[in-house]
Amino acid sequence: MADLPPLRALQAFEAVGRCGSMTKASRELSVSPGAISQHIRLLEERLGLQLIVRSTTSLALTDIGKRYHNTITKGFEEFRRAQAEIERARWSSGLVISALPSLTSKWLATLIFEWQHDHPDLSIHLEGTHLEPRLEDDCTDFRVTYGDRVRNYDSSVMLFTDSVIPVCSPKLLESGPPLKAPADLLAYPLLSIDWQPQFPSPPTWRDWLQQFGIDCSSLRHSFVFSLSSVAIEAAIEGRGFTLGQCAMVAEDLRVGRLVAPFSHKLRLSSPYFLAWNGPVFSKNGAREFHRWIIGRARRQELLNEIVGQPDP
Repeated sequence: MADLPPLRALQAFEAVGRCGSMTKASRELSVSPGAISQHIRLLEERLGLQLIVRSTTSLALTDIGKRYHNTITKGFEEFRRAQAEIERARWSSGLVISALPSLTSKWLATLIFEWQHDHPDLSIHLEGTHLEPRLEDDCTDFRVTYGDRVRNYDSSVMLFTDSVIPVCSPKLLESGPPLKAPADLLAYPLLSIDWQPQFPSPPTWRDWLQQFGIDCSSLRHSFVFSLSSVAIEAAIEGRGFTLGQCAMVAEDLRVGRLVAPFSHKLRLSSPYFLAWNGPVFSKNGAREFHRWIIGRARRQELLNEIVGQPDP
């Protein structure tokens, strides 16, 4: 049996014949048109046959190219069918949840084990991403998003509006200057969070300090992070104070990785939302997950009121 041509060359030829364009095929395969052309040239040299007739404005398959394309297309269709079957088998008994990265790692991921404990037969695929999925096209069942992004979806419900509170590692206070009043924070490294241009940023250090009438002319930002979770981890490592979201720092405060010397909070400008596609509730476990996460969000609203408060 003769050696088969390279699979990438066959894939390029199949895409060009189906799309009718080098450019369209390159977009589908996420490579350059030049790479597609090289694959086609390699395939023709390997076969010793001309498969495509090129002109300045178009391309066409030769007669042998058409017959060859019809044959290999059947093979690639089987590849795609096999992949689709694998994906369906993988998630037929589970749910695909997409959420913003920091909320995923610092809030949802800690809760999802509770869900799985109560639903051991249902698997969860949890994806943290800033990209808003096209729910049905991307095979995503639910999306947890923020603010105006919820307009991308037909169905949604508000979860909760978070608040921020100053937090730091207890080790930082042990080695730092005295901290008796909010103005004393200016003597510490202040870690900032800036979500732009993805979202309007959460309350800033200037916002938090000015509510006490503190002069912020000497305010110095030690670091600026685009991810809230990274700023929180830096605070845990003793790098400085950050304005941590209550939902994201509650567990770290509970176990002592973080402390909150001042309990005053500022609310974010927008809430988090849960969005979903039309037919998702026909999927096993979807209604239960929907009720569960809404319940946990309502509980989070109540917990936010007491996060950072001293123990009675």
